[in-house]
Amino acid sequence: MADGSGRAALGRKVVAPVLAIGALAVGAHLWLNTDLLGRDEVCGGLVSTDSASAVFPSSGRVSDRDGLDARPGDPLAFTCIVETSSFLPGSDTAHIRVSGGRERGDFPFTDDGRWPNPATVSFFSGGATGATGAVGQDHGWVLLPGTCTTQDGPAIVEGYAPEGSDPVRLARLLTEVADKAAERAGCPTEGALAAPAALTPSPDSRPVEDAAVCGLRGLTFPGPEGRTEAKETVGDGIRPTWACEVAGYATYAVTQEPSIVAGIRSSPRFKEQPRVAGRQVSGFDPQHVVADCAGVPTYFSMEFGRSYLDAVGAPGTPRMQDLFDQFVAAAGKRLGC
Repeated sequence: MADGSGRAALGRKVVAPVLAIGALAVGAHLWLNTDLLGRDEVCGGLVSTDSASAVFPSSGRVSDRDGLDARPGDPLAFTCIVETSSFLPGSDTAHIRVSGGRERGDFPFTDDGRWPNPATVSFFSGGATGATGAVGQDHGWVLLPGTCTTQDGPAIVEGYAPEGSDPVRLARLLTEVADKAAERAGCPTEGALAAPAALTPSPDSRPVEDAAVCGLRGLTFPGPEGRTEAKETVGDGIRPTWACEVAGYATYAVTQEPSIVAGIRSSPRFKEQPRVAGRQVSGFDPQHVVADCAGVPTYFSMEFGRSYLDAVGAPGTPRMQDLFDQFVAAAGKRLGC
């Protein structure tokens, strides 16, 4: 009996430290490799760690490096780096960059090298309570409520995510950040912005049909005659936002999304422009304008690619404004203007 009791006591002495070490190991794993017992929010309360974790392709502990970098003078101007890290073998640190700021209202349709081509992104909008924005490959933005617009233009939240991130989850994260940023700045909507439940997939490219470029009857190739070997990428439908890229030559865009058009019209340097396709227009220049389309304010834009610019002046290359007039007439007809 004594020997049995001794063995039992010895067993307990051995098991107890093992259990303690196991508990410490489990606790260390939960602390270093997951968000359990971690913070609910980072970036000054703008980013939910649950929403950020959903965007990251792999699991890890979410943090915000140096926190929120807010710029003085505008509560909607900020930057924050969210990262997830893990000590598990083979794990890499991944980052999401979230920022807020003000842009010219037609920023999604201008080719400044920063924004994805509008023909390749998924636009979303949901009326008065739904978020308005777009998500491309690992890059997206959401427009803040119109009450946040100032004389410097509309406010947006922008985000870059790791390669392979789920676009719907990125849209959800950016919508939440936009909602919290608007509340913090004192310009929220009456209810929370609704993120999209699904996104339209990016379209595939296809050969150009010269008599109906981008599927618009009457729109001809935006380049020298006979150069119709280029591919085009065309968005589905035409309302409320549509875009088409003729690779190397031109990108066309049109939107009747009220919040986007309102942001465009509220931006600095928006003014009356020369008539386009016989229509009275206002805008930023002769190829980025808003016209009345059967009572609906409608934005039209055209960006020119390197192949077109290289061919300017060559025989058979149409003039920029002629091409834009043709586009406005063809798109306007499709819209029932």
